[in-house]
Amino acid sequence: MKNIIFDVDDTLYDLMEPFQKAHEELFADQTGANCEELFKASRTYSDEAFYMAIEGKIPNEDEFAYRIIKTYKDVGIDVKREQAKTFEERYRYHQNHIHVPKEIADILTMCQSDFEKIGVLTNGKVKNQGKKIQKLHLSNWFDQNTMFISDEIGAAKPDVQAFYKVQEAMQLKPEETWFIGDTFEVDVVGAKNAGWHVIWFNHRKRPMTEGNIVPDIEVQTAKELKKALQKI
Repeated sequence: MKNIIFDVDDTLYDLMEPFQKAHEELFADQTGANCEELFKASRTYSDEAFYMAIEGKIPNEDEFAYRIIKTYKDVGIDVKREQAKTFEERYRYHQNHIHVPKEIADILTMCQSDFEKIGVLTNGKVKNQGKKIQKLHLSNWFDQNTMFISDEIGAAKPDVQAFYKVQEAMQLKPEETWFIGDTFEVDVVGAKNAGWHVIWFNHRKRPMTEGNIVPDIEVQTAKELKKALQKI
């Protein structure tokens, strides 16, 4: 039987929802920019800030401000550090109300019975990601020892070591293991380089980065994801 490992952010829940609510409260009256495009940009800058912090180029506490300041600068809004901090506070508030959508919950329940082992691998700090795991009630589907946070295991996607650590801890065979995530550069590239199979859950319809790496399967809706899982 095959194994399934899931990303968390914007894969198991809608990460844009808390961003959109904070945007509407603070900056929507200053720009006509499409909120989803702003969110996509913020995700790119979030990954950029995450790795900059790991490399010691910026303090950990500046990660969020960096992504917000850069995102809105792209659309001509000069966000001050204090405003970025307020955005983060509102974002964190709305993140306390995140949930796993029913169609994703149904997929997780199906995976519990249809696959040998299931788990999650997410990038971020233990404090932030651990809180999300609790709010999403992921323990309804995953054992505590199969939920991995990069800060805790000492390696972050797309570094293959993050995947190898999960592989070793769960005693997985790479040729029998599938990773499901939404971010091409982090999830698809990392998992493929580790020798895993990948379903790219591209529900934001992002373009594929040019290169030799391609996902085994690309889907854009939860319905398509369920069908793909039923076939592998």
